[in-house]
Amino acid sequence: MLTGWQIRTSLIGRRYMALTSITMLLGRILRGAILCIGRFLRFDRGSMTTLFAMALPAVLGVMGIAVDFATFNLKQSELQAAADNAALAGAKELGLANSKTSTIQEVARNFVLAQVDAAERKVAVDVKIDDKSDTVTVSLMEQWPPFFAHFLGAEITPIAVSATATLAGRSNICVLALNPSITNAILLQNGSQITAKSCGVFANSKASQAISLKNKSVIKAESTCAVGGIMNKGTITPDATTDCPAIEDPLAGRSGPSVGGCDHLLKIVATGNVSLSPGVYCGGLQISGTAQVTLKPGTYIIKDGPLTVSGTATVTGKDVVFYLTGLCGIIVFLDDATINLSGAEAGPLAGLLIYQDRNAKLGIVHTIRAKKAKNLTGTIYLPNGALLVDPGSKVAEESAYTAIIANTIFVDKGPELVLNANYGATDVPVPGGIRSSAQVVLSR
Repeated sequence: MLTGWQIRTSLIGRRYMALTSITMLLGRILRGAILCIGRFLRFDRGSMTTLFAMALPAVLGVMGIAVDFATFNLKQSELQAAADNAALAGAKELGLANSKTSTIQEVARNFVLAQVDAAERKVAVDVKIDDKSDTVTVSLMEQWPPFFAHFLGAEITPIAVSATATLAGRSNICVLALNPSITNAILLQNGSQITAKSCGVFANSKASQAISLKNKSVIKAESTCAVGGIMNKGTITPDATTDCPAIEDPLAGRSGPSVGGCDHLLKIVATGNVSLSPGVYCGGLQISGTAQVTLKPGTYIIKDGPLTVSGTATVTGKDVVFYLTGLCGIIVFLDDATINLSGAEAGPLAGLLIYQDRNAKLGIVHTIRAKKAKNLTGTIYLPNGALLVDPGSKVAEESAYTAIIANTIFVDKGPELVLNANYGATDVPVPGGIRSSAQVVLSR
């Protein structure tokens, strides 16, 4: 498997070898022609002229065919290098925000155009993306007509090459506890369960019990890994790994939105069908009773108060993000409330569903206790917060994907926190660093 640097080095090597082959081949032909002419010179001038005239077309034909094949090798090398680099570029795009199919295909095609004149050379470009295996395949075909070789029926056109690149290395992140030293950075107890499909559970804590399972709790994940140790009085499948390298906060470079004046003050919705708009909700936003609330797309800034959904209320929102800031900027999902939310699809907060201000007090607790919190598509980012999940039922099971990055994570009282990684099933992009992107390599 080759890296991008090795591909560029390989391209230079291929071109050098192709040009060297042309030079050597033409040299042999010319030497043979000179020897042949030398033999002609032993005859009389008339014979020499006749034989030279007879031999010249054959010599020129052989030289032309040699040039055709050397040109074929050079063009094939150039196309292969272009396909390799385009596949690598497309695979890198898989791990970035806004990694939509059309964007990945455009990036790959632009790499081809930057290395070969696809329009002038009549190069067809085909880019295929496989979200399940995290691969990008680039196929190139050039309709190149050789001048001499086709007279011999040589199968050297069209010139076709292909390259496949994949994301390899660390698992996708479903759960990441950022606290570097606390005991029980990730704690499951009382029969609770985390099911992380095609993604991993990670704890940065160096404590001897960085991840703790008690009372027959369960973690099923692609991988479970802690910088420190693991206390397991439940089940972890497959077996967990300790002494792992810490994972840097993948969202550390994301800035929060600017917070202006209040658009709403102590907003409470307890009944009826209500549509709410983005804005600054000072004193928080409370949705309770039998209210049926639809959120319009945009950023909801919850300032100096909680975002509370309780009772039998329903809240639905697509392409939304909640920014929690100020005193008591927390989420509280309770009772029989129905939560159906998916995060920002574009812009500086793309991929985020819930984002806690980094200046928030360390250890403040956010609670998901609602029995019908089934769709939480996107990333829940609580860099200074503790997330408590304990509704006694499944959480996030209908989400295309859910990633949780918090200071600490607690799962209690028998719920199953289901964290999918079906990234291709939603328009909510995956922030860079959450999707596996440790290394991009050519797989074939």
